[in-house]
Amino acid sequence: MDTLNIQQAADVLKVHPKTVEDLIHDGTLPAAKVGRDWVMMTAHVMKYLENEIIQQTAARRGIPTPKVGKATKRSL
Repeated sequence: MDTLNIQQAADVLKVHPKTVEDLIHDGTLPAAKVGRDWVMMTAHVMKYLENEIIQQTAARRGIPTPKVGKATKRSL
């Protein structure tokens, strides 16, 4: 599957759909409104998850890492 809707992204990320909506609205997770539904590329959701895992693991280990901000076309 190349695209995900909000519920599918929430299932992948193990979060509430409202959390996915918040990530979309603040620009952290790229998405497009198609009709009534938000659509995200699976690769973008997985990249967001990868960045979160890297950041949180580094924080637990006390390793400084650059702050990963909002996703951009270049970073995705």
